[in-house]
Amino acid sequence: MTALGVFRDDVYNSVSVLAQSQFTSTAQASGTLAAAAMSGSGDCYVTSTTATALTTDSAINIIAAIQNAVAVAYKQGLGSFAAGVNPPNGVPNLFNTSWTLTINNQAAGLTLTAGAGVTFVGTNAAAIATLTSRVYVMTVTSPTTVTMQSVGASLSSAP
Repeated sequence: MTALGVFRDDVYNSVSVLAQSQFTSTAQASGTLAAAAMSGSGDCYVTSTTATALTTDSAINIIAAIQNAVAVAYKQGLGSFAAGVNPPNGVPNLFNTSWTLTINNQAAGLTLTAGAGVTFVGTNAAAIATLTSRVYVMTVTSPTTVTMQSVGASLSSAP
């Protein structure tokens, strides 16, 4: 497809240019859950195999990782834009951009701590029991804040 027109979804919804899903596995016993693992696609999946306590990356780093992923995706897609139709200058406004993050805990109970600018919302949002997956809706709420809304947990099995 060579001519995609001026009313493309990716101009208005920056997540639509990203990969649908990404998977990251971590064996960190503690430390920071990297922004790149928590963002960069519509659905992010993280499996923790040994962690007992992790801190989310800061909201600023999470937002920067999204901005970088969107910029790379736009750059790679330039060949598919019709002549004279280009993506917007810079990165689109990410305010209210949302995506899902699923953390699958394969180790003993995992406790998440919110990094700077990150807010947990929901019941037991920061606790992930052994062999449990917790799903979050991640939302950019300002240039320096991200909300992690817990939407539920489910039992999982070892891979």
